[in-house]
Amino acid sequence: MFSVNIYARHHKNEDAKTVLTHLIDGNKRFTESKANHPNQSSDRIKETSKGQNPVAVILTCSDSRVPPEILFDQGIGDLFVIRTAGNLV
Repeated sequence: MFSVNIYARHHKNEDAKTVLTHLIDGNKRFTESKANHPNQSSDRIKETSKGQNPVAVILTCSDSRVPPEILFDQGIGDLFVIRTAGNLV
């Protein structure tokens, strides 16, 4: 389960459908072992230290085997991940 939420950033012209397509494409790359591993450089770490501007909010379980950033082939700061246990929100 996830919710797409747009924030101002270099993706500011993307609507929810575009972001969802981007996440689905990233998941396809992951499942085909063709992940790009974007936004994982030291420059990205410096950029995100100035503030958060994720393109999507992901609500997921507290299971260490389910890292959304990897499953959707996203990088540092691309997703705002909320983990919950016991299906409680």
